Amino acid sequence: MEKEFKELKNSKVMMLCTTDNMIWQFLIPHIETLKELGATVDCVCAKTGFWFDELKDKFGLNMIEVPMARSPINLLKNIKAYSTLKKLHKQNKYDLIYCQQPVGGLMGRLIAKKFKIPCIYTAHGFHFFKGCSLVNKVVYKNVEKWLSKYTDILLTMNEEDFENAKKMKAKKVYKINGIGMKFGKYESLTETKEEIRQSLGIKQDEKVIVSIAEFIKRKNYDTMLRTIKALKDKGVSVKYLICGRGQLEQEIKDQIKNLDIENEVMILGYRKDINRILTCSDLFLLASFQEGLTLSVIEAMSYGLPCVVSNVRGNRDLIIDGKGGFVGDATDSKMFAEKISEIFADKNLSNSFGEFNKQESENYTITKVDEQLREIYKDNGLS
Repeated sequence: MEKEFKELKNSKVMMLCTTDNMIWQFLIPHIETLKELGATVDCVCAKTGFWFDELKDKFGLNMIEVPMARSPINLLKNIKAYSTLKKLHKQNKYDLIYCQQPVGGLMGRLIAKKFKIPCIYTAHGFHFFKGCSLVNKVVYKNVEKWLSKYTDILLTMNEEDFENAKKMKAKKVYKINGIGMKFGKYESLTETKEEIRQSLGIKQDEKVIVSIAEFIKRKNYDTMLRTIKALKDKGVSVKYLICGRGQLEQEIKDQIKNLDIENEVMILGYRKDINRILTCSDLFLLASFQEGLTLSVIEAMSYGLPCVVSNVRGNRDLIIDGKGGFVGDATDSKMFAEKISEIFADKNLSNSFGEFNKQESENYTITKVDEQLREIYKDNGLS
């Protein structure tokens, strides 16, 4: 890069994301830190839901809408977005591009390349990973490698991505403990665990399993629903709470019906009271094919839940097999059912896993991640 970092004090930062939901869920505390260090921050993203207006009205963020497609192969929409971003930079003269998500990361680094602006890219999970398709391995890996030449700071969140990033051409590569979980973000509960269960119509003798995941293919609800079916066949009385929504909702509902587990499954949709759901649960389940470093797993850990998760990057960084739960093949519903049954049959084991996870979750708090980022900013002359 021909242009060096400028101190954040009195600098203008473009926080570029593909979607407003990314800012809503993860980035508000990080934006506040940048502002505290003296930067003016423009949040640039596509408007995809209620998040955009609430970020502007409720949190006072300077939101700029630039329609982008989540898929990098939607060339027409993304070419238009790139043109808009060029005009935006010419108008505002940004000192730093701080980009997130695959398309946001692509756009941000192309802008950084064109205008020779320093760039920070946060990789929430590379699209190439162990076990991915050949197309992902060839295309995404080479694209990331090329874009890394225009990346001054590359932030990763799990060991596999960190090792891959070190082989690229970014000026500096760091591993941080995720995006940071904010303890106390929910209102304090006035209900007991039993009262919450009663309000949801859960019977006293039912064990409660919870998943918090979007209804998309990579979250692999197929295996999780088959796990519930296997538990039912074993005679284990469970209630499976699903928190999420997405394009595969009808497909998931159809599978629930076909597996004859309609009495065992409750689809709760998008929830703002995840604290209630986690408080009333006995175990967290996630069989995803691909993760970065999943906040929902960290949340479950913080509530002292044992976790049974798939053996993919991010999940295996968080859940230590045999200490915080069990880790196994993403397609092995029989294994998931056996491990869940083992936990439910041994209260001491369940408590041990839960306590271990609760302590481990302290490593992934927003406070811890904020400390790491401030040190990175300082290391690079930004503060």
